[in-house]
Amino acid sequence: MFTKTALMLTVFLCGASGGEKNITGVFAWDVHPASSTDTAMHQLFLNQNTIEQHPLTNGLFSLLLPGAGQFRSERFTKAAVFFVVEAALIAYAVVNDKRGDDKTREFQEYADRHWSPLDYARWINKYGVTDYGPNISFSAADFSAVANKDFSKINEWERGPHRSGISHTLPPYGDQQYYELIGKYHQFKYGWDTYPRDGDGIPISDGGIVDALILQQLKEYAVERGKANDYYYAASFAASAMVINHVVSAIDAVFSTKSYNREVTASVGMRQVDGVDGKRLVSELQFSVGF
Repeated sequence: MFTKTALMLTVFLCGASGGEKNITGVFAWDVHPASSTDTAMHQLFLNQNTIEQHPLTNGLFSLLLPGAGQFRSERFTKAAVFFVVEAALIAYAVVNDKRGDDKTREFQEYADRHWSPLDYARWINKYGVTDYGPNISFSAADFSAVANKDFSKINEWERGPHRSGISHTLPPYGDQQYYELIGKYHQFKYGWDTYPRDGDGIPISDGGIVDALILQQLKEYAVERGKANDYYYAASFAASAMVINHVVSAIDAVFSTKSYNREVTASVGMRQVDGVDGKRLVSELQFSVGF
């Protein structure tokens, strides 16, 4: 505010030191000589408007880049706050998204090593049809298909009528839901390598009680999978907070610009006064300072 005031006073005083030239006090006439009153007033209008800024324009700047509108209206502390918040949220989102990716890759690799769809199919063929129904028989070709990640035979049994416990179908291999469900629902416990086996190496019967014989391995896998989701939730929260930061910064930039425009306004003009030699023109320079 002091800088703008000093600049205007300097221009006015410099115009007043022009030697023979009569100083009126009107910027458009003293600094930019004009051939007519209309031209002079037009120039004065332009000079005044170079001082003010458009609130909506600065609001748009801050909507695109938080703090930009505040910087243009010389609210440097606010500009720094909005910009630092934006940078911190971006960093937080990027870091947590990467952590989520790393944890996802970690638990998926673990599942590929320790959960077998083939063992799950073998349990269905020997004990699942007896404990839960419906009746189905896997051929050697069916087991070969399962080993090659074709789960159509497994899904056929899962979609049939069951006495209890079987509520989901095994998703295609590699899908996010594939890794999600095998650690979430107890009907998939038979595929984990720590589940008890019978003498033939096939996962044993649980007597038709799907919530029996729950593995610590399954629980730990679910915890690790949950950590990945937590990282993704944190990244999503940061993204939502960034949207809010943009909107709040834009609204604040509008009000900050209006305040900026009120801080220093200058009106320069002329009026006639009575003097010893009759009427004469004198200049006026008025400053209005708003807070």
